[in-house]
Amino acid sequence: DVTRRERRPTMRDPSPLLASRPSRRYLNPSHKPAWYAARQKTITRAQKRVERRLWPIFGLAFAFDRRIDLDAAFGRSAVDRSALVLEIGCGSGEALCSLAASRPDADFVGVDWFRGGLAAAMQGLDEAGASANARLVRADAATLLRDGLEARRALDEVLVFFPDPWRGSEGRRIVRPEVVQSLSPLMQDGGRLHLATDVEGYADEARAVLASCCDAEARWEEVACNCCLPRPSTKYERDGIAAGRGVNDVCWRFVRGSVVRGCGD
Repeated sequence: DVTRRERRPTMRDPSPLLASRPSRRYLNPSHKPAWYAARQKTITRAQKRVERRLWPIFGLAFAFDRRIDLDAAFGRSAVDRSALVLEIGCGSGEALCSLAASRPDADFVGVDWFRGGLAAAMQGLDEAGASANARLVRADAATLLRDGLEARRALDEVLVFFPDPWRGSEGRRIVRPEVVQSLSPLMQDGGRLHLATDVEGYADEARAVLASCCDAEARWEEVACNCCLPRPSTKYERDGIAAGRGVNDVCWRFVRGSVVRGCGD
């Protein structure tokens, strides 16, 4: 019947239209999928109480018109700065709490998007007695690196432990050219980047990305990971090992100019 309206395809009704769509789930890294914002609501009453009690101590406000002054956040001045470490995707803070407690001489900043994880991180930091040298930011890490940090306090080390592999949408992975380009101006000359992953191929992809971001002005050199802070064991690592996946640690040094340095430099 030519007068009958053609039935529109639905997700329960496979059709050539659906079959022709690309397999990559999220094509534009600048637009977050719906669940990315929805997961902000997955926070318990107990976690809300932790937020109210501890966010004034550990939380740093980030707005697009106001970059975070990390010297002010830690009560530092240009003459008494300590090493500054940023953990991208700190989650529930398992690694951050361990490092901040073991290194009271260094300042640690963790960034994550999900409120539930940050509430757990705040509670862990409070129990570890790390209120003086640890802070948290609720933000998308790529946006924070691009728009949120004052460049006058350079990063000595950046930690990326078991980042989301974004299967089917690898263009969203945190180690991608535009993120590295935002990170580079914030790095201390000789600063380190430490990536740990149990995703097959992720380390090699990251090597290619870092190599593509080198030029005559600055470059990333792969170094032995004993140059970096010892990585604490985390739930993601234990889950990967239990599932039979290997863990790869890869570290780089950021170098301005053409000087070649040793591990301890």
